[in-house]
Amino acid sequence: MDISCLHLGILPHKNLNAVVDIISKHFPDLPFWAQLPNYAPVEGQFLQFTTPIPGIKSDILKTKYYLDTRSYVFQTRSRGIIKDYEDISFDKLKKYRPNSVFFDYFLRIIDEFKPEFAKGQITGPITIGLLLSDERGVPLIENHKVMDLITKCCLLQCISQICEMKAVHPPVKPIIFIDEPALGKAVITDNACRSPKVIKSILKKITQAIKENGGIPAISSSSCTDWNYAVESGFKIICINPATQFVTLLNKDLKLDKFLNSGGKIAWIAIPDNEEKIKKTELNQLLQQYLSNVIRLKDFHKLHKSLILLNSIIAVGSSNPAISDTLAEKSIVLARSLADRIQQEIAALQEEE
Repeated sequence: MDISCLHLGILPHKNLNAVVDIISKHFPDLPFWAQLPNYAPVEGQFLQFTTPIPGIKSDILKTKYYLDTRSYVFQTRSRGIIKDYEDISFDKLKKYRPNSVFFDYFLRIIDEFKPEFAKGQITGPITIGLLLSDERGVPLIENHKVMDLITKCCLLQCISQICEMKAVHPPVKPIIFIDEPALGKAVITDNACRSPKVIKSILKKITQAIKENGGIPAISSSSCTDWNYAVESGFKIICINPATQFVTLLNKDLKLDKFLNSGGKIAWIAIPDNEEKIKKTELNQLLQQYLSNVIRLKDFHKLHKSLILLNSIIAVGSSNPAISDTLAEKSIVLARSLADRIQQEIAALQEEE
């Protein structure tokens, strides 16, 4: 998996053609399905990926969403989802395609550039199970039956994206990011529904389905404090923000050596997520910060520096839709430049060795 830089998908743009131009210019080698929350509310990740779940309702002001598990819609359509999962076909998967105006543009980019990799994503089942409650106000993650349905929905969405990408370019290797911002809040030791074993079981089902259908499973989680959940569940890429999460890699129980030697990758969100910081950030500063983290990680886990460098990816994509289009593109330029400098570091290190 020869990848040096990828985009996490979120862009502040409202012009779809401008987004196509950005991807074509900066990521023809690894195009991404762009999330455009400023274009339309439905382009926000949570709403995009809860659409196939039947029975979701909102309050009068649409400020709170919940799942009505007693509704006729939920009872009848739930059985349909289970049947779709048990007998998957391309026609059935169309019901689980992304609820996004940009997805078809994304497929056209894949068709044009014929890349080796392309990137999609979903909101993960753990986060949906924590953020959504039932009609009584109980988080869905407390209900095994409902969580099984949500997991199947997520699996079908992953497979749908992979199949659509491969339909336009069969050799492409889809990287499917599972966005699990609530993963760190998921485990409560005295609750069987949220035990580490159950959480890992759900995540393993996702990674297995992605791999079996020709994709590469990746995960991002802004709240994760124990990456063993991701590593032991079979994810090939873990995405961290070193500004807030670097200490989570300094865990003696984390088998980082085994993960990296088996082809696992660390995607580093190295670009600041703040307008003023982006304006002031320089490439050399980013490189020094990154190399400093690599040295700390090397020393803590007693790894070879080259092992970390060879299995690192620079990730970019602001979670802040308020930044300007211009600064969003500057972040991309910085990320690609940083990835190029790291490749130079790797070449120099290999010559020394």
